[in-house]
Amino acid sequence: MRRIFAFLLTALLILSLGCQTQASKKPEQQQSKQEKPVQIDRDFAQRLKRAALTVNGVESSTAVVIDKNISIGIKVSGFDRLRMESIKKEVHNKVTKLNGGYEVHVTSDKKLFKELQDVEKTITKENIHTTTDLQKKVEKINKDMKG
Repeated sequence: MRRIFAFLLTALLILSLGCQTQASKKPEQQQSKQEKPVQIDRDFAQRLKRAALTVNGVESSTAVVIDKNISIGIKVSGFDRLRMESIKKEVHNKVTKLNGGYEVHVTSDKKLFKELQDVEKTITKENIHTTTDLQKKVEKINKDMKG
């Protein structure tokens, strides 16, 4: 009976030490997975907005540049909406010529335009240069642009 009791006690000690070891490793793993800072380029975004406005049919534009991603929203109304795809392609081509190695996303969706505009306002109003929360929001918007 003593042997069984000693065996169970030993097993419990080993299990409790194993759990403590796992618990102590988690914070180290979290620290090693530090998020790298994102870079927001407000000046470049303003230049891109102006470039998008030069395309015939674009009434309004908004732009956000985070890391190597350019996200542009355009407003097109009236009969110009009938040639929406060609307008979006023209904006995309114009922006692609202005940048060096950036991935360009263009949308004319009203909801996505508003979301991008809100992000742009947040960046401008709060004078933000780096943030991962805004990056995640823009990544979601870019994903929604594709379908």
